[in-house]
Amino acid sequence: MMSNKNKGILIFAILYTVLFEFDCDKLLASLMPSAIANYLQYLLYVVLALYGSILFKDGLIQQWKEIRKTKRKFFFGVLKGGLFFILMTVIFEFVSEMLRQFFGLVGQGLNQSNIQSAFQEQPILIAVLACVIGPLVEELFFRQTLLRYLRKSLPTWLSIFIVGLAFALTHMHSLDLSEWINAIYYLGGGLAFSIIYVKEKENIYYPLLVHMLSNSFSIIVLAIGSM
Repeated sequence: MMSNKNKGILIFAILYTVLFEFDCDKLLASLMPSAIANYLQYLLYVVLALYGSILFKDGLIQQWKEIRKTKRKFFFGVLKGGLFFILMTVIFEFVSEMLRQFFGLVGQGLNQSNIQSAFQEQPILIAVLACVIGPLVEELFFRQTLLRYLRKSLPTWLSIFIVGLAFALTHMHSLDLSEWINAIYYLGGGLAFSIIYVKEKENIYYPLLVHMLSNSFSIIVLAIGSM
């Protein structure tokens, strides 16, 4: 019989999949005014972050204690992870841009466009969601849940690729060719976060902090560009 902890993890995974893998925002927008649908989706994101934090509380506390004992190691681990993330995203962004030019595509991906539009309307709210809540929920789902589960039955390299691909697909908002090509950029980030997670012995705080810093940098650039 499935334990209460495993039931909780399954519920967390199902909720995330339904809400974000299947673009629940489109369903909400069809049922109510878009403004209300957006706020409801933000609220669901916060609830999911709180639920995930409570669900993985014991592991998060233990991993935090380990970090406090090796602060220097954590600092340099995050630094190396950040540099590795930059390298991966630059490579995959280059490939994505080459494909966009080859197919004559212009403009940015819908995910980035949606973030920019939302940021102009609610800058502080979107900044908190993008820099704190979003990375926390995504790392708890993709690394703490999905990657750990897959590694139990699949080779690590294959698990990393599957999770990276799932991460990239989450950032797609249509099946247009431009969205598939744009997903290549997110594939680089998804692979980087997973590799960092595995390399640091499944301590979620390493990829989480790199993820938060990366999103924070993007929001800062977005804020400067909006001035």
